[in-house]
Amino acid sequence: MLSRFIYAYGNTLYIQMWSDRLRVFDGKTGKVFDEKPQIAWRFGERKQKQILAFGNGAEKFRNVNAVTISNPFSHPRSIISDYKAIQPLLRHAIAQVVKTGVLMPRIQVILHPMEKVEGGITEVEKKALCEMAYHAGVKSAFVYWGETLEEAQLTRAHDTFGKA
Repeated sequence: MLSRFIYAYGNTLYIQMWSDRLRVFDGKTGKVFDEKPQIAWRFGERKQKQILAFGNGAEKFRNVNAVTISNPFSHPRSIISDYKAIQPLLRHAIAQVVKTGVLMPRIQVILHPMEKVEGGITEVEKKALCEMAYHAGVKSAFVYWGETLEEAQLTRAHDTFGKA
């Protein structure tokens, strides 16, 4: 009962992932993040990756020396290419559609790999996708594959799919 009450004030996000596109749709507000899944980064003073830009904004760093643009969804066999890079990318995409702050709403997500799912998704891929979502600040994650969900279905997603 309590979790149903919390989700009444939370958000359900539908995250679709392609090797060249990341789309995040908020079923509550209708806001959408739909950009290339790119991260522009360089090594900082302590040899740590310093992120400069995400999504389409990374393009402006395309020909800048010492800056690398990577796509964490670009592996030929799996939707996951760079586990650690997907986490800040998801965090950024979620922040574009959900108001974040001290009183951040409870967020649940439906993760939908749109390609590279021939034969289904393995348990390892499901676990990796959910873990990446949890590290991005999500409270509940569900991995789905199949036909694209309609926007009307997403307004009732927490009742339809439940918790991961």
